Amino acid sequence: MAKLRILIVDDTETWRMLVAQYLRPMKEVEIVGQAVGAEDAVMKCRELLPDIVLLDISLPDGKGVDVARRIKEIDRRISVYLYSAYELGEIRELAVDSPADGFIQKSSLKAELQSVLRAESERRGATPKS
Repeated sequence: MAKLRILIVDDTETWRMLVAQYLRPMKEVEIVGQAVGAEDAVMKCRELLPDIVLLDISLPDGKGVDVARRIKEIDRRISVYLYSAYELGEIRELAVDSPADGFIQKSSLKAELQSVLRAESERRGATPKS
């Protein structure tokens, strides 16, 4: 089974490390890189072509919604999931016309990431191990 290749994008090192720490033990995923901002994320998407980008909605050099649009221009098959500490309703307001594939609230990251990984694995023809 091919692993889901993931790029983590957040300007906060602590948050990137937390997400990576959670994902690293999962056999069905591979963290292919981390990015600290909008331009870094776009560059790494071009270079690495990840399956999934976990993207902070608010970056110092750009909005996650705009970055998601640029990533989809690179390759529409890349799944982009915006995440935020904002309440879900606020995220939806910020990203009404977003090309993102979904939204994750930071406070429920683990549960929501499990759902995302399961859905992405099924969509790509693989079944994740729980």
